[in-house]
Amino acid sequence: MHNHQLFFLVLGSILLSMSDCVYTAAAMPNVTVAKQQAVSGTVKDATGMPIIGASVFVKGSNNGTITDVDGKFFLNAEPGTILVFSSIGYINAEVAASLEMNVVLQEDQELLDEVVVIGYGTVRKKDLTGSVSSFRKKDMGQGVNASLSALMEGRAAGVRVTQSSAEPGGGIDVQIRGAGSVNASSAPLYVVDGLPIETNNVVSGQGANMPGVSAARNPISNINPSDIESIEVLKDASATAIYGARGANGVIIVTTKKGSTGKAKVTYDGYVALQDPKKMISVLNAEDYKRILNEIQATPGSGVSDTEIVGDIEDGGTDWQSLLIRKAVLHSHSLSLTGGGKDMKYFASVNVFNQDGVLKESGYDRYDGRINLEYSGKKFRAGANMTTSYSVDKVVPLGYGTNEEGGLLYSARNYDPTQAVKNEDGTYKRSSFLNVENPLALLYGKTSKTNNYRTLGTYWADYTILPGWSVKANIGFDVRTSRRDTYVSQLTQDGRANNGVANVFSGTRANYLGELTTTYIKDFRTGTLNTMLGVTYQKFSHNAFNVTAKGFPGDDTVTDNLGLGDSSLTTVGSSRENNKLLSFIGRVNYNLKDIYLFTATLRVDGSSRFGVNNKFGYFPSAAFALKAANYDFIKDLDVFDDLKLRLSYGRTGNQDIGNYMSITTYSMGGSLILDDKKVVTFEPSRLANPDLKWETTSQYNVGLDMAFFRSRLSVSMEYFYKYTSDMLFNRPIAASTGYTQRLENVGDISNQGFELTVNSRNFEGPFIWNTSFNLGTLKNRVENLGGIPDMIHTGAGQTTSQIAIIREGEPLNSFYGYKTDGIWQSKEEIVNSGTKDSVEPGDIRFVDQTGDNTVNSEDRVILGNSIPKVTIGFGNEFSYKGITLNVFFDAAIGFKILNNSIVESFYPVSHRRNRIADMYLNRWTPEHPSDKYPSFVNPTRQGTRPVNDMTIQDGSYLRLQTVQLSYNVPLGEKSRISNLMFYVTGQNLATITRYSGQDPSVNANNSSTLRIDFNSYPTYRTYTFGMNLTF
Repeated sequence: MHNHQLFFLVLGSILLSMSDCVYTAAAMPNVTVAKQQAVSGTVKDATGMPIIGASVFVKGSNNGTITDVDGKFFLNAEPGTILVFSSIGYINAEVAASLEMNVVLQEDQELLDEVVVIGYGTVRKKDLTGSVSSFRKKDMGQGVNASLSALMEGRAAGVRVTQSSAEPGGGIDVQIRGAGSVNASSAPLYVVDGLPIETNNVVSGQGANMPGVSAARNPISNINPSDIESIEVLKDASATAIYGARGANGVIIVTTKKGSTGKAKVTYDGYVALQDPKKMISVLNAEDYKRILNEIQATPGSGVSDTEIVGDIEDGGTDWQSLLIRKAVLHSHSLSLTGGGKDMKYFASVNVFNQDGVLKESGYDRYDGRINLEYSGKKFRAGANMTTSYSVDKVVPLGYGTNEEGGLLYSARNYDPTQAVKNEDGTYKRSSFLNVENPLALLYGKTSKTNNYRTLGTYWADYTILPGWSVKANIGFDVRTSRRDTYVSQLTQDGRANNGVANVFSGTRANYLGELTTTYIKDFRTGTLNTMLGVTYQKFSHNAFNVTAKGFPGDDTVTDNLGLGDSSLTTVGSSRENNKLLSFIGRVNYNLKDIYLFTATLRVDGSSRFGVNNKFGYFPSAAFALKAANYDFIKDLDVFDDLKLRLSYGRTGNQDIGNYMSITTYSMGGSLILDDKKVVTFEPSRLANPDLKWETTSQYNVGLDMAFFRSRLSVSMEYFYKYTSDMLFNRPIAASTGYTQRLENVGDISNQGFELTVNSRNFEGPFIWNTSFNLGTLKNRVENLGGIPDMIHTGAGQTTSQIAIIREGEPLNSFYGYKTDGIWQSKEEIVNSGTKDSVEPGDIRFVDQTGDNTVNSEDRVILGNSIPKVTIGFGNEFSYKGITLNVFFDAAIGFKILNNSIVESFYPVSHRRNRIADMYLNRWTPEHPSDKYPSFVNPTRQGTRPVNDMTIQDGSYLRLQTVQLSYNVPLGEKSRISNLMFYVTGQNLATITRYSGQDPSVNANNSSTLRIDFNSYPTYRTYTFGMNLTF
């Protein structure tokens, strides 16, 4: 017995006991280990080494066993019976049973040479020099995945996926290895079947009198996840530099399904799911609301008049939030056809996805179709891939708006719970004490619907000129058209005041690509050279139109006939813009003796977005890998199946700042009378900067890949350091120029971290147990602001402002506010403290950082930041006789959230607004002094200090993200059905956290570095039943 084999068995036993699983022969009838039977033998690989845990089954039955640590097996089987031998990494073998058998399994070279898609090419996984995380269809699991971003959540070290909104079609923020920009986007570049796509929304905004949405819609939600074959995440500069000025934030390469050789196969994949809302923020019920608010009003010093005393409770009171939510159903149905002959392969699919939201009147529907064709001749190959989709996005009013412009949840949480829903005449009741809309009037009176159309396609042709030398042409396009209709009816206060408000937004975003590349591959005696050169041109265009109309005779026509509105109140807007990118690319790979791997890339990008003095940027990278496992002395150790050291350095850019920022643009100026005519003037809106250029990121990466025990245990470790320079800031300039600031490249920021990925095949055979684990750390730091002073910025809600600070030496967008030290308990305590502030027992005791006996803005300190220090993903898969159980957890540790709902309860806009229950049920009173919550008698006695260590909360969490149980139905050889699987899945099932808000994994602020929880769409558990059928 080899030492490493014994070690692996011990390791597997330990891991098994940790998971409270028991694996014994008695638990699995018909499975026998190391017990002499009629048929016996040994299973080895081509080198003569025994294979541990290989499966040995009688074909067409459940009678089987696994090999022991010496590769031996014993099984009851009649001589001549066909036995099937299998093990991961080897080709299955079918052998007739005999009393003494010696079976040799050949390595599955296709698996060993697994190909990974990189920019403008592919590479064998074992020959990678850069940092790439790869997902195959089998890694993505079954269940509700409304977008391709959701497929990656928690699955890769260094990749953080955050929901901006849990609503159907809601935004998802993806961040790879930290944020390196303040004014430019930190989102990665998406490349779908070779086409870099634009992720900006076609239309934005909700229009007049509609609450604004802080979280943007998901721009890639109309790409069907069921059509995705693989996803590659390029993380280091060696992998991303080939995308130049767009690679600084990482690159996500999406490859969709293609046809396969053989007879036609039809696959149906469908599921139906129930969405069950998780906890809502608990506010005071009618009885507690009346009692507590009247107690506060009666307390001396409250300043609340007798006119605001809460009176009788109508109809038993109203739980406004419960009237807005529901258990919602979604379903998805995909049908695909694939097949092909020697030269031509095809794949086609159609999909229907319908999702109702857990907030009434919200939902998302998508209908799409796709076709892929590939031709492969002796020298000529060509392919076409086209997807078209139509989606309908129905949203309800949400966002940071307040008072009459507040969203649905804002209204429900602030509204008077003692009031009935409707008046006797059937109209919605409204409170004379509140400038907040009735929640149900808002739900049914302010509506928004967006129709989206998208067609995306790529066409390519490849010709082999000489052996090893080929040329490839690729063209692509992505055209999106959207129309958003919003209407404010006369059910609402805004609607009645304006006799209805209609808003229509329409627009088109188009993206056109042309590429020509040539590849040369040459085998030498000592190695292989692979070179690629190319040129690429891409053009982006966007046009938009919007109109707002008011003063309608009724609500019947909504946005269908804007001409019925009062023409004197109608406003119109339009815009048109474009940008272009011309690039030259090159890459050289050299594999020396299958031990030393060298990669060098260069991309030269010319962008219309930047100043005339910096139109072209140069983005090089270099990488080296040492495949130490191929050294003879390493092989002789008989320890490593893979041992590879990777080193890389490169520069990438970020040009995602919008168009025309380097030139002077104009806006409407004042009006004057000239020759008795009114003349409208224009005035410059910004000062030109001919030196404006991309933000540049330099990145170092060190990686170590290891595999043990015939690759049953694989480990990958990485350390990275990213330094972003030339960050774009609005630098203050002399007022004598006519401007107060100019956009310039002045700042620097760094990100560094460690990543660990572990995959283990703990048990093989009739019972299979696989484990995956990934961990990522991140440290972010603002290095240089170019002389710009600290920037304190961002607001949310009615009273919250100056939330975050950008300061040298600190993480980006650190929370900036006041420390607290409990609650003032007595007059004596106040006098003895020496404070000069106007405070009373029951008020919050803020910390005087400067020691001058008064608390003001100078006493603010950094209270943490929103960037998790550690992220973790951990999953286990257990399989036995066609039954598979998958369990996946994810976690984020060491980050803070501003809970703005708490702020609204600390500083209510008016006395009669509702508040968070826990805070007011446990408030300080002379009879029950509390050191946790104040008395709330006069919340603004010390002014408003909304950003403090009571409202900034720890958002760390551990979440049971997915549990899935599936069953592959055994089918006979003569069955026309080749695959039949049923599954049930639970998603977002449980979260362990100290955060008091709704869900720490959701960030309504739509910023990867600044988390604010305010009126977030409710999160929910999802229970799914589905099936997959192929025939």
